[in-house]
Amino acid sequence: MPLCILCEKLNLSTVFREREPSNFSPIHTLPLLSLRDSAESCDLCTLFLSLVDFQSLRLQHTDPSSLACRIYLMDYGAIHSHKDGSAVDPVNGVWWEDRVTESVPRLHIDVDAQDGSIPVILPCGLQLKAGDGSEGKEEVLRGRIVQPELDLSLLKRWIGMCKGGHEAICNPGKMSDESDGITLRVIDTVEMRIVDLPSTAEYVVLSYVWGATKQLRLLHGNLEAFTKPFGLERPRENIPRTILDAMELVARLGERYLWVDALCIIQDDPADLAEQIQHMNDVYGCASLTIVAASGSDSNAGLPGLRADSRKSLIINEEIQGVKLVTALPIFTSAVNASGRLEAGPCKKRCCQNIFTAFQVFYHCNSAAWCEDAIWEPEHPYFVIRPGIGTMSPALQRTSLPSRTFTGMRKYAHLVTGYHTRQLTHQSDALNAFTGALTALSKELKTPFLWGLPKSLFDDTMIWQTPLHNPSLRRPGFPSWSWLGWKASDLPGDLEYPAIRSQHVETVSMVQWHEVTADGQQKLIGNPPTQYHTLPQLPNPTRAYRVPLQHLLRFWALSASLYVCREPLESTKFTFEGQPSFVSFRQYGCENYAVGVREPDGEVKSFARVSLHTEWRKSQPDLLEFILISKRRSTDLWDASQINEGVDLMLVETKNEISYRVQLTRENILEGWWRYVKPQWRVVTLG
Repeated sequence: MPLCILCEKLNLSTVFREREPSNFSPIHTLPLLSLRDSAESCDLCTLFLSLVDFQSLRLQHTDPSSLACRIYLMDYGAIHSHKDGSAVDPVNGVWWEDRVTESVPRLHIDVDAQDGSIPVILPCGLQLKAGDGSEGKEEVLRGRIVQPELDLSLLKRWIGMCKGGHEAICNPGKMSDESDGITLRVIDTVEMRIVDLPSTAEYVVLSYVWGATKQLRLLHGNLEAFTKPFGLERPRENIPRTILDAMELVARLGERYLWVDALCIIQDDPADLAEQIQHMNDVYGCASLTIVAASGSDSNAGLPGLRADSRKSLIINEEIQGVKLVTALPIFTSAVNASGRLEAGPCKKRCCQNIFTAFQVFYHCNSAAWCEDAIWEPEHPYFVIRPGIGTMSPALQRTSLPSRTFTGMRKYAHLVTGYHTRQLTHQSDALNAFTGALTALSKELKTPFLWGLPKSLFDDTMIWQTPLHNPSLRRPGFPSWSWLGWKASDLPGDLEYPAIRSQHVETVSMVQWHEVTADGQQKLIGNPPTQYHTLPQLPNPTRAYRVPLQHLLRFWALSASLYVCREPLESTKFTFEGQPSFVSFRQYGCENYAVGVREPDGEVKSFARVSLHTEWRKSQPDLLEFILISKRRSTDLWDASQINEGVDLMLVETKNEISYRVQLTRENILEGWWRYVKPQWRVVTLG
């Protein structure tokens, strides 16, 4: 079948081999109805239409005549080598002036209104097909066909490569001294019962979401029955599908023991629960492998691909204009964020994970990231791979390959951003779910934690940011100033730490933070900052507060009521990590609003932005209270020798003498502007 005039002009050979990725600018646009018409006589339009129809449910309740299809050439990765063809230093890589870079792009498609609003980002695209399997430079990052059922030999190959090639970097850790004496129960998949883990045996861990489904649990009442040989056979029909799939996978991989929280911790024994939760970091860190069920909303979702017809599948294998094309499945961040989960489970002395998403399986460890739909495995001495944004976990993405060891603030931020996306059956479990990782990190950082924040890094961690403000995401039972006090949205990367950005130099404390104990005592957190003013003694808190005293922080702070515009800024757009389109804040009920002062003549001088939920903003007065919490120094984006300074402001809402965090300003603000508004000192009780 010939190509239509528009597709003929694309010239796929040039697009894939010579053209630089356009990323957020479409290279091809046509109305959806025109695409349907031309698909009858054009091979490439037929492929594009198959990508659209594969996710037709996303286009329900829309008028087809109002929709346009936009084709994007997206950066998937690049291959770097020396100009002279010499071997590459695996540590230092390739110097810029001696570099030959070959970009490997993919074609992706969006469907949206013809004026460019309300985009629907389709998960699958097109990529170059790998050739004969030689895995040379011309094959790496290219695509391979993913069948509806998982190729188990590929999983075994990944595990073998990791065990054989990554040595101590990815070998299972050893139990810490504190965990050495605990009883670790596991499922024996051969004898179908609960047993104590033999001292020298390896085991696999399952990380999954319980959800609202009825969950078979280990209790005092069934402990004896479940520990007898084949004791799990009788209640097999009550074992959730995800756990059954994990048991089957463990056996097919040649392993024997599986740890699952619901069946390996006595759920009605508070002492056993507390002990096991305290040592979660060791439980995960000492496993030979973690199976991550990153698809579905409950424990009956299963592991996609393990059984026939258990995962979404779109097989494209065509040659057009001499270019062989196959389906490009969702990259890592798209796949896991579609489920609202990201690298669940405590992190860990190590991180070897088989991650099952709706479309494909990923393998991530401390040294590599592999996937079913493209060739990432080769470790060649003459070239290195540079992954594109979103093709792997944020942890590996930030450090490139191979991953380096996280320490300090960066390690903390990585842990928190991973935990924040977890879907918890009971929101009150938020701190328990993080306890194991906190225990290990507390020793490493040599600091205690307060509601999930390390006291020695309190100022750095108090300025956590989210591009979204949504009061409905407030998690009850936790203070508003901690990230634990907020549930995650479905926006990828909705929790950020400015202190780990490459331009960040330091955070300067402007507050003497005090925690309040259960008996009403005030204790200083960390070292007091250098103050420009001598402050009076902090008065004691009243016992009339209607919240637990342990939720409270008390401190002197500079406060000012600033004018927040009623109408949002015109452009309120941001990009999903790794996604080929702009997404409007409006889809999440949020807008960016200008912040400043209103002069007597009515003129508004704005010097900051804040992202707020539109309905919340409508319900508030013109003037809102902001408090100064820190000063931040960072290098200039274009000139690293230049240091910029600005202050961080927190928008607070005060009820019954207690202030609550609402949002932080979108960027730090020139200190001169803050002095201009003449802030006043006041005692803040932050709950």
